[in-house]
Amino acid sequence: MNKPVFLRSNHLYVFGLIVLATGMPLSLFLMSISQFILAGSFFLEGNFVAKFKRFFQNKAALILSGIWLMHIFGLLWTSDLAQGWNDIRIKLPLLVLTVIVSGSDPLSKKQFHLVLGFFIAAVFAGSMVSMGVLVGVIHHPVYDIRDVFIFKISHIRFALFTCISIFSLLYYSFSKKENANRIVKALFLAFAIWFFIFLFIVESLTGLSIALVTGILLLIFFGWKKQTSTGKIIFISIALIIPVSVFIMLRELYGEYDSARLVSIDMNAKTEQGNAYTFNNDNPEMENGFPAYIYMCDVELRRSWKRRSEMNFDSLDRKGQLLRFTLMRFLASKGLRKDSASMTHLSDEEIRSVENGIPNVNYQSPSLKARLMQVAWEYDHYKSGDPTGHSVLQRLESWKAASGIIREHALLGVGTGDLPKAFFDQYTITKSKLDPSHYLRSHNQYLAITVAFGIAGLAYFLFALFYPVFNSRNRNYFYLVFFLTALISMLTEDTLETQAGATFFAFFNAFFLFAKPKEEKEI
Repeated sequence: MNKPVFLRSNHLYVFGLIVLATGMPLSLFLMSISQFILAGSFFLEGNFVAKFKRFFQNKAALILSGIWLMHIFGLLWTSDLAQGWNDIRIKLPLLVLTVIVSGSDPLSKKQFHLVLGFFIAAVFAGSMVSMGVLVGVIHHPVYDIRDVFIFKISHIRFALFTCISIFSLLYYSFSKKENANRIVKALFLAFAIWFFIFLFIVESLTGLSIALVTGILLLIFFGWKKQTSTGKIIFISIALIIPVSVFIMLRELYGEYDSARLVSIDMNAKTEQGNAYTFNNDNPEMENGFPAYIYMCDVELRRSWKRRSEMNFDSLDRKGQLLRFTLMRFLASKGLRKDSASMTHLSDEEIRSVENGIPNVNYQSPSLKARLMQVAWEYDHYKSGDPTGHSVLQRLESWKAASGIIREHALLGVGTGDLPKAFFDQYTITKSKLDPSHYLRSHNQYLAITVAFGIAGLAYFLFALFYPVFNSRNRNYFYLVFFLTALISMLTEDTLETQAGATFFAFFNAFFLFAKPKEEKEI
């Protein structure tokens, strides 16, 4: 009996790859269902002996699959087997996608670029929807810039997708291998520029950092490969100018943030209504150079706030911060005292901003400058305060906790399933100022691996990451872009600890290493 046409070719397999590539930026459901489609195509097409032979003869595939097998091995010394098996399930794409893609025939050049094209189109669609939310065309509450991502896809993961899209489009724009006409190449370049602008609009420090570092490293790599001395000098000079320019910009920005305004303090001063002020001169926090916690009159603020807002003065704002302190910081950012007279200077829009958790008049409109200013404030606050609710500072606290666990379990770690318990115990032991609801894992994949499997596990993980790069048979431009993106992102994210993250890592590893066309030249 003859097989249907879609099984006599690889149409179902390619369709599964397209669904997965489209689903990762837009739909967790599509991302999950696509893996069933790929598994179905793998078994329905038959030729199991040939497929598994390809897998077992592919050293890169075996080594990458070893990351998942390491988690199986880690069950031997874990005390929480239920959590351990759940972790195994979450990371199953590391094995399944690697086996399916490495065991299947490579795609044709047309199919490879078709799948990648669907991925880029999905990322573009996601960016357009996010802009629609931001400008109000799509009605969705936005209290934080992250709220524009409405597809339940992590904003950090979407930033990684955006970075891969940028450098893929740059390849299509400038590669001499592609036969597209100049208009099409110019269009590709325009999309790449849009994606970079998008990272600025959504204040993605992670995405911008990855894009800049990846761009610099690629310039150095291709500059070094240039045959002419002039080409080498141009590429490497640009690669050096970029970080120097960024450093100068950040230094000037921090200088602007850190410059204190001259404010005279009269401890005996009274409000217009004759009430006394309180002063916390020991708190060095500032907003726009103005001390945040001086000239405070709690009684008048409470009374005036009640007239302007339905939210309770002693409640939390919509970002989960104490509203009273958000209000004080906002008034300070305008150089105002914290009393009823100053409250009359706040517009209704500014009252709504305070309700939404915006603590500074300059943060009302999204901008990268405002985000960097917030990070600087968070760091100053962290030195003497609570890191809860501040993403950058929570990472520092998580790294400290991970380091403490590693010191106690250096060789083999705590095992596959014991990470949640180990982190909770460590936060408790160190009396972390984090709220218990934020007792999270390490926010660093290298630390997460070391906590679970010790130095030995980290050594294997790094070997598995770098092996394909140093094996020129596997290396190509697209894989190099993904490798740098993943490598850098793992410094601030425990990417493999969620199914979406594990799928991202497994798919692009397999797709760029094993699905690439045979005629695709290595670099």
